[in-house]
Amino acid sequence: MTLGALAASKLSAANGMKGVDGITAATAQAPKAGTNLGFQAYSLGGELLNDPANALKKMASYGYCQTELAFYSYDDKAGHGQFAGWGGGGKATSAADFKKMADDAGIKIVSSHMTPSLERGAKYDKSTETKILDFWKKIIPDHKMFGVEYIVQPSLPPIASLEDAQAVAEVFNKVGELMKENGIKWGYHNHSNEFNKVVAGGKEAIPYNQRGFARPGEAQPKTIEQVFIEGTDPNNVLFELDCYWTVMGQQDPITWINNYKERIQLLHIKDFVVIGASGAMNFENIFNAFYANGHRNWFVEIEDINSGKQLDRAWASAKWLQSKGFVR
Repeated sequence: MTLGALAASKLSAANGMKGVDGITAATAQAPKAGTNLGFQAYSLGGELLNDPANALKKMASYGYCQTELAFYSYDDKAGHGQFAGWGGGGKATSAADFKKMADDAGIKIVSSHMTPSLERGAKYDKSTETKILDFWKKIIPDHKMFGVEYIVQPSLPPIASLEDAQAVAEVFNKVGELMKENGIKWGYHNHSNEFNKVVAGGKEAIPYNQRGFARPGEAQPKTIEQVFIEGTDPNNVLFELDCYWTVMGQQDPITWINNYKERIQLLHIKDFVVIGASGAMNFENIFNAFYANGHRNWFVEIEDINSGKQLDRAWASAKWLQSKGFVR
């Protein structure tokens, strides 16, 4: 992974960077024209939800030109979606108002993260398929209004066996087909547990930090992510690779990007906190491999969303990315 994903010799402790979580003001530049700088809205937490119009304008001033939504929920009583106030407080913003705020700021809504509402622990199979599809049908009109190109599911259903993973893939195929009928591309976003391995008849997944080799004559265990990719229709289901969580799952993003050139069409660009501050993620190799496959859309994601520093961190991340010739 050192060659592909990691650049461990450049840890921030060694290079002495200071400033906002390790980024200096010296890296600040005017936004590069044409940089496809996107952000996952989750990154801003309450700084977005408590004052979305102002937060979106600030993000545009930092050079961000597109976003992938988070925090959208469908209000059954109102018959449309909204972005709820942070921590249950504050005034909710309607989907239409949020769209206008994004337009006014010059931020294009390219993608959206959504997960179906099911009872805790419910599996994806024939018994839940109808409820899952009904959920996606409800949110399509608002997302057409947003003008999204993609909708992405960012959470993993309960999976203990190869059969469980295959059943999820079959439901994903149905969702992808529904979205395609409505002019939207549908996909799946990983965290680290997608790199757990599964076997036929398994009682629980094999954690990614265990080798899980099969005995002679038995099929090798597959990662859940591999089962999802191989078990879904390339015409209906794409994948968004979260590079940071892929590394946390003891995998090399470059290997996945190269092995599934047509399937991995979106990226999450993430570091320990601010992009580039740790020096541990080899973003140059990641971007170069992704661009070589003909794809263009990626989104900065910043965790620790209760910090109260998220806009500052978004600024620092933008300046670091804009300073790199391999980013476009």
